[in-house]
Amino acid sequence: MGGRKWGEEESKILADIAKEGRTLITQMHRLPGRSYDAAKVHASRHGIALSESSTWSPDERAILRRIYGSNESIKVGVRRLLPHRGYLAAKGEAQRLGLSGTKARRGRDGYSWVEGAITAILEDGGRMTVKQLAAATGAAPNSADWALNRKRGKKFRVGDWTRTSIHGDWAALWELGYGEDAPRPPRKTSSQSAREWRDRQRLCGGQANPFATAMRQVAA
Repeated sequence: MGGRKWGEEESKILADIAKEGRTLITQMHRLPGRSYDAAKVHASRHGIALSESSTWSPDERAILRRIYGSNESIKVGVRRLLPHRGYLAAKGEAQRLGLSGTKARRGRDGYSWVEGAITAILEDGGRMTVKQLAAATGAAPNSADWALNRKRGKKFRVGDWTRTSIHGDWAALWELGYGEDAPRPPRKTSSQSAREWRDRQRLCGGQANPFATAMRQVAA
């Protein structure tokens, strides 16, 4: 939390949680602005013996049931709602609760949850590539690409383009919105690509001015 000192009241809340025998994760609402990891470290430093979370609490089991009853993937739901629990631990507990095999598969290959996850990420007006959205949601890149193109022009659109690398091709930057995509910039001509390749070769050999390519682009 950016170095903000813990107050006596917060330490008392942690002590009360330990005294009540509750797990920290289920009581984080009593410590607004604090992360689970930071609270756990502070309790340890001050000798506050919090209950181990190896045994699942009723609240955690209720959250797990909610994840299994939602359109969200198990992996993403656990990471979002049960951050202190691992995916395999959650699967094991689900099996003990008889939840295994009850997760509804919706849409193509059961990945309709991806659309909702992408929507939540882009709601702040940001723009991201398919690769970035896949990493942020935990979905496979082809699933993120499918979800975006399925609602292309109706819910999602390409708002801009970015280079995948200095000399790479263009990649779409997706955003929430309807309508046509932003025009894709033209590909490099073969002569431009060849010239840049020669520049890189000379640079590797120490024979070129490293600013030569940039100077030519400004002059153009």
